[in-house]
Amino acid sequence: MPKYSRTKLLMALSLSTVLTLGVLPGPAMASGQASATQTVTSVAATQNLAPAGSPSVSVSAARKLDRNPNHLDVFVNKNYPLKPAKYKPKTSTVSGTGIKLRPEATKAYNKMVKAAKKSGVRIKLISGYRSYDRQAQLFNQYTRWYGKKYAERISAKPGTSEHQTGLAADVGNNNGACALQSCFENTPVGKWMKKNAHKHGFILRYPKGQESVTGYAYEPWHFRYVGTALAKSYTNSGAKTFEHYHGVASTKKNAPKSGKGTAKTTANLNMRTGVGSSNRVILTIPRGKTVKLTGSKKSGWYQVSYKSKTGWVSGTYLSNVSMPKTSKPKTETKKKPTPQKNTGSTKKTTANLNMRSGAGTNNRVILTIPKGKSVKATGKSKSGWLQVTYKSKTGWVSGTYLTNTSTPKKSKPKTESTPKKKVQTKYTTANLNMRAGNSTNKKIILTIPKGKKVEITGSKKSGWYPVKYKSKKGWVSGTYLR
Repeated sequence: MPKYSRTKLLMALSLSTVLTLGVLPGPAMASGQASATQTVTSVAATQNLAPAGSPSVSVSAARKLDRNPNHLDVFVNKNYPLKPAKYKPKTSTVSGTGIKLRPEATKAYNKMVKAAKKSGVRIKLISGYRSYDRQAQLFNQYTRWYGKKYAERISAKPGTSEHQTGLAADVGNNNGACALQSCFENTPVGKWMKKNAHKHGFILRYPKGQESVTGYAYEPWHFRYVGTALAKSYTNSGAKTFEHYHGVASTKKNAPKSGKGTAKTTANLNMRTGVGSSNRVILTIPRGKTVKLTGSKKSGWYQVSYKSKTGWVSGTYLSNVSMPKTSKPKTETKKKPTPQKNTGSTKKTTANLNMRSGAGTNNRVILTIPKGKSVKATGKSKSGWLQVTYKSKTGWVSGTYLTNTSTPKKSKPKTESTPKKKVQTKYTTANLNMRAGNSTNKKIILTIPKGKKVEITGSKKSGWYPVKYKSKKGWVSGTYLR
């Protein structure tokens, strides 16, 4: 990146105030406010936004936010919605995709793809323009699945999305690796975009660690077209977010509330008497509730307290986990000897189990190991996950669904044959859509109420189960079955 003198950089930043961008949901404007542009003056006279180690650059805190949706630099986020709310831009289809963007963004995107291809990187466009109605459909769907608070972290309310401007693009790898996942940042396209996108007029809109400012979880795949002049000015300023760049980086409304020794449930969650789903349910903690962590953790399960009851819950359905300080030494002491105990040991799966490329459900699925199969532990473990080898493949699996094979050989046939003779059933933990296939893109056949028993009719596939309910057959997400 060329070096700018202090004078030239300040001139560039002054010119850039004519440009601006935006992304998410927020309150509607009061009557009487300007509909096209609005001047926002905030914070102190100046703020130092230069990155560590670079020359100090003083960026003006008073900026003019362009609110005209027809402009490339329109600013839109949760607190600055589009006006009109159902704005429809002129768009053109990006060749070979069927996805639409504003003509200016389409032209810039095509040039960027060609530049990346010369470097051996193949960019795939995943999403572009979305109408007000389509955004409403997505937001309502996520709200039904995850609850309103979590939905607002991963999706914009209609009328507040950058995608509605036709200037936002979600990109991915041509081979589909880490699509719309945080691990995308370490893929070839993710790395190339982070380094070169601004040269073609695109900026990363929702950076890591800035959810309290942008209002959205980290999205390394979401880029906003603002034009090359503003993109370079923004990058050179060292601003952490586009909100910082415009002096509107308020964190009062969006700052996550969490304290040491607490966590939040992301679904209706069973508290059990011990570690593992085979233990008795003490009570069900509603989604979105805060629980107190005791500091004890084992095989991906946490001991918690809620409404004077203490028990164990699966860490898969907890967010904002902040362990008590006193628990850290205990956790480290328990983990250190674990690899030695597991080295070369053989374990057995207690359910159809996904082997992933890393420790955590956000990592890519390598293959699904059938229930009752033996796997060899390599000795490595992390946060309740174990690295294992199965059929010449090595990856990570949740330790919750593994058991030691120290039992006599005579017991193995009994364990394997029992499920075959009996009809396997599970219960829904939320109102659950039955679909025509194992994907949210498939048609909804019916909605199964929470707490109902369903019959498992086949093998799990990509986290989904084939089930039968009231003479109807279809697929449901295993996340909401117990």
